[in-house]
Amino acid sequence: MPNENEQKLIALVIKWTNHFKWREDFLKWQEQRIWQEKHQEKTINFLEKFIPDLKKKKILDLGSGMGGFLVAMQQTGYDIQGLEPNSDYCEITGLRGKRYGLKVRVVNGFGEKIPFSKDFFDLIFCNDVLEHGQNPREVLRESHRVLRAGGQMYVTVISRFGFRDPHYHLRFVNWLPRPWAEKYIIWRGKTKDDSLHHQDNQKLSAMHYFTFGGFQKMAEETIEAFNSLI
Repeated sequence: MPNENEQKLIALVIKWTNHFKWREDFLKWQEQRIWQEKHQEKTINFLEKFIPDLKKKKILDLGSGMGGFLVAMQQTGYDIQGLEPNSDYCEITGLRGKRYGLKVRVVNGFGEKIPFSKDFFDLIFCNDVLEHGQNPREVLRESHRVLRAGGQMYVTVISRFGFRDPHYHLRFVNWLPRPWAEKYIIWRGKTKDDSLHHQDNQKLSAMHYFTFGGFQKMAEETIEAFNSLI
């Protein structure tokens, strides 16, 4: 029988994942969410390969979600802090850390207004997050502000013209005008009018997808605009 903390963690993960029952791999995927920290080896190995001095860096997990990466990194001995706008996700992260006797550092806040001082971090990890933000440009500006000189940011973005949408698992839906895409998603039974679904910014028309050139231009303009204020 799971202890009280474990029961609460499982209940919260189920609460925030049950509206994805349309996934063909739903039960396996949900179980992986419950034990998310055990599925981070590939990502950590990738970072260690390309950032050899990772152990020396002060890291921000920007949009830390349910805390799998954050907890796995802390277990490995990294100096890492989480920032997450969903308060339930922050609670899940704390409960996940308690599995291993860890006091995980996670702040409930938004990437558009990072609650840390200038030049605070050496590395920002922003994985599968930017598309869900309210203002990606402001997230980049704030990230630049809290990074020290010579700091690095690992960030992923979703292709506006990707062959298969990573959120709805539908081919070519990204190519459609958003009103048509929303109707197609509903027709395919991939979503419903679920309040948690919308709170989590999962609705396609609420997300921010990019072309490579479009994202590159936005990033360059954001940094230039920030530097002009210094």
